[in-house]
Amino acid sequence: MSKKATVYILDSGPNMGQWLKRYEASAFQKSKDAIQQSLEEKLLAGRKTDQISLVIAGTEESDNDLAREQPGQYQHITVMNPIKQPDLELLRNFVNVPQMDSKTNSADVFDALILTVAMIKDFVRHLKYEKRIRLYTTLDGEINWDNIEEVNEMIRAVGIQVSIACLGLNEAKNAGHNANPTVLRNLENFNKLIKDIPNSDIFDLSDAIEESRQFHKKEVRPTPVYRGYLSFGDSSRFPDTSLSLSINMYARVTEAKVPSAKKWSSVSNVGDTKTDDGRESHQVVSESTYRIKAKESNNNNNKNNNGEDDEAYENDNKDEDEDNDGEVQEVEKSELEKAYRFGKNMVVVSEETEQYLKLKTDPSMTVIAIYPSKAFPPQLHMANVYTIVAGVDRPNFAAKAISAFAFALQKSSSVALVRYVYRANVPPKLAILKPCIDDNIEALYFTQVPFAEDYRDFMFNSLDKVITSSGKVITENHPLLPTQDARDAMSAFVKGMALKEPEPENEGKSSYDEKTDEAIIDLEEIYNPHIWLTQKATVARALNSAAPVPDLDPRLKEQFEPSPRLVAKNKENVENLKRALDVKKVDRASKKSKYGVGIEQAVTDNLLPVDQVLDAKQVPESPAIKQEPQNEIRNFMNYETRDISMGQPISDFNAMINNRNEDLVSSAVEKMSSIITTLVTKSFGKRDYDKAYECLQVLRGTAAKEDESEAFNKYMHRLKETCDPGNPDSRRKDFWDMLKEKQMTLISSEEALDSQVSPDEAKRFLEEEQPIRGTIPPESADDDTGMSNEDLLAMME
Repeated sequence: MSKKATVYILDSGPNMGQWLKRYEASAFQKSKDAIQQSLEEKLLAGRKTDQISLVIAGTEESDNDLAREQPGQYQHITVMNPIKQPDLELLRNFVNVPQMDSKTNSADVFDALILTVAMIKDFVRHLKYEKRIRLYTTLDGEINWDNIEEVNEMIRAVGIQVSIACLGLNEAKNAGHNANPTVLRNLENFNKLIKDIPNSDIFDLSDAIEESRQFHKKEVRPTPVYRGYLSFGDSSRFPDTSLSLSINMYARVTEAKVPSAKKWSSVSNVGDTKTDDGRESHQVVSESTYRIKAKESNNNNNKNNNGEDDEAYENDNKDEDEDNDGEVQEVEKSELEKAYRFGKNMVVVSEETEQYLKLKTDPSMTVIAIYPSKAFPPQLHMANVYTIVAGVDRPNFAAKAISAFAFALQKSSSVALVRYVYRANVPPKLAILKPCIDDNIEALYFTQVPFAEDYRDFMFNSLDKVITSSGKVITENHPLLPTQDARDAMSAFVKGMALKEPEPENEGKSSYDEKTDEAIIDLEEIYNPHIWLTQKATVARALNSAAPVPDLDPRLKEQFEPSPRLVAKNKENVENLKRALDVKKVDRASKKSKYGVGIEQAVTDNLLPVDQVLDAKQVPESPAIKQEPQNEIRNFMNYETRDISMGQPISDFNAMINNRNEDLVSSAVEKMSSIITTLVTKSFGKRDYDKAYECLQVLRGTAAKEDESEAFNKYMHRLKETCDPGNPDSRRKDFWDMLKEKQMTLISSEEALDSQVSPDEAKRFLEEEQPIRGTIPPESADDDTGMSNEDLLAMME
């Protein structure tokens, strides 16, 4: 990035007071705002090589060198500052520049331009600079155009680019010969002035105002992040069959971060911390101290029970001993060493050992192998993207070789895997090289890829099928799988939300022509609102310490909101998609858990107010969540079981479900089902019905939560067959009546995603009481209950 010298000329004469209805401000104010925007951007960038000067034409005073050298000439022109790096004081002074209403103070903008050319010529001399003049004026002012040819030659000799923003230029072009004679004469002479001057132009003031309102990216000097060689093969072992190309690598994509804030203190009195202009810098110097706390020991030795030094022992147990009163001792940083955690212990590694453990590497970039492009999908790309071009060593040969390599990779749809070390003795990285071939560009893209330790290979459920706990594969007619109508609706929605719209002649095509279709959103014109807001707030507070934080620009808000054009276009598609996916608005205030329906309400209904709890009033136990007494010893010992006993079936069932060592869910569901059947069939009258219902309720809630709905629903059918509610003589009909009364039915698809039972089917399951078999004998056909003596004793307790 070369040095720049820019001079801004602002015409503050009365003709610039014309009111612009479009902007609700005068031409002078909008021209001033455009220059102020440029000053703010240069101040925020803070480049010493970007230097400017401000010249005001139409002031009461005449403060410039040519006016002092030639009295009576170059009047009412003020040079606010010599060409230098802009500062806050210059910005504040410029903000307060007023417009002159009196014609007696009018200045000749051509004189101001001649003065500016002389300033740039004296400043740059023979140094290499980008020299620019930006003039903001009007076409209807009185201008003396004598010696315009000589001035044109001088501008071309110095190599200055001239940009002129003229108020009324568009109107003059539209009026043609009917325009004001003064306007026509000034327009003709402005064109003569910039004739044959490269990169110079004249444009309407409104165009300059619009250009200043645009967001601008910070200019970044292209600095290579790596200068070295791209090696093919090992040149040290195989010098005849290896190749090394001189390359430079530049950042292509990197995150633009908000500048970090510096520490500042109004009472700072650090010596030798003056700014360039002699003012206090208010610098804050940070100091760190390191302290250790000696551990008190009854035996007054320096070793703990493990034989470790007290210092290491204290560092490892500082949380436990932080309240102990002990002697605090400051130590130097040089006395400290690094320690790495190894389990619950710390392993001390000295600086010498750490240096020895470092990999000894040299800066290099070596091609390891060539892979198909599909071997490195986008999810394996890490960090930033860099561009590799030819370096300084034999640049022509390197450029040809890089071009040939890029074309070869593109033709074979391949990428090159490389080992990269950007600095000596740093760990190597893996990266891939991809071809970069565009108009007049033949280079390589560099993208880092992960090592095995960097890759997170998580497994997720398939989107096109559902596998139940029993191993059954479901590919359709499932709540988790989209229907064909949903697929069609989503396809229409995605097509309608495309950022590009086809031209009328392209309607109906399967794809859009990127050269003719107009993009609704240009991805290269989306700017970071955080950076913009931080910069604007910094400028506002610099000019006024009490200024409020500015609002976010509406254009930035629009960037992160759906385009109204797309929203209106896809209104019908969205409604179709909502119907196909059965989207419903959920009232969060009344939302309940889908698992264990009824349990949550039962718990809530039996809660007492806080004041009653504080008064130690007993809270009634909910029958819906009643649990049998827990064995405190078993809970204390983290009890694990693989079987369910008749004495405490719910505790044993929960222990199997919560087993962390192995998955016992399916086994627990099966064993609990057997326990419930035994309780129902062997109950003396209705004695064990309540216990069986509690077990069934816990089983149902767990099955819905653990994707065991299918197993639970099958068991409910078997239990219904056992109770045989359609048989008036059934001995277990009372238990089925209890289930009906408490609405204990199948798990529906609304309660669990793995269930294939609709809510209507679950409701009918309780209502249907047709006989399942003719009659049920008084005694069960199976006399073998399969119960142990311990289980029988438990039921008798």
